[in-house]
Amino acid sequence: MTAAEDVAGAAFRHCGELAASRGREEEAPAFWPGYRVRKSPRARQVRLTMSLRDGLVVVVPRRFDVRRIPDLLQTRKAWLERAAGRVEEERKNRETQAEVTLPGRISLPGIGQEWALYYRATDSRRVMAAERAGNRLVLFGDTGRSESCRAALGRWLNRKGHEHLEPQLVSLAAERGFALSRVVVKSQRTRWASCSRRGTISLNVRLLFLPEDLARHVLIHELCHTVHMDHSREFRALLERHDPDCKENRRKLREAWRHLPAWLDSRPRSW
Repeated sequence: MTAAEDVAGAAFRHCGELAASRGREEEAPAFWPGYRVRKSPRARQVRLTMSLRDGLVVVVPRRFDVRRIPDLLQTRKAWLERAAGRVEEERKNRETQAEVTLPGRISLPGIGQEWALYYRATDSRRVMAAERAGNRLVLFGDTGRSESCRAALGRWLNRKGHEHLEPQLVSLAAERGFALSRVVVKSQRTRWASCSRRGTISLNVRLLFLPEDLARHVLIHELCHTVHMDHSREFRALLERHDPDCKENRRKLREAWRHLPAWLDSRPRSW
């Protein structure tokens, strides 16, 4: 999980966003250990992110004078310390789960399902996942290879995401009167969800592991972006109208990595 903050005053970026926008990365004078600058053509203001993987990253508009960054960081010392504390807590949690074991059950609160897992070794070198009656999920193939089993579970999760998250979003859009262009479900590296300027909403398959109300908050947030692409006052008013608890949900989302099981790995990969 990444801590993030808009330095120039925008309320917040896409809910659950974990890392910087794409752009050219540059080294910068060290005010904070390991801090880097990433210039993004999409950035309209300076934004800070801090994660276990990347450390502190400062995202700036393309023409921003990077010499101003140390002074900006100085004004955000309190936030930096809190963010560093959350990252350290995640690091310790991962160390205690260093010995990752494959699950015997998978709980998916986002769609209200729980599955019992069974592992059956066969001569096949590939591991496949098959659903059986009674919410039983059977993995068969070279089940002695942990990584192959995790990859098979990842492919299965992607299928569950397409089966459930996409219809949820379509239904929610119709219920709330939003015009929805296109939905994509995948394992995203940097955010819980996103909305493109063409109205395509991308949902992270990890939403399946969030409590249902928190996953719903993410869906509503992105639907609001089909009307307002920024986080302007108008956007916040629209979000609060459709999700009166959005501020509390946003706070919960910062700690949402706790809902992700150790075998899944909280850093998304391409499956």
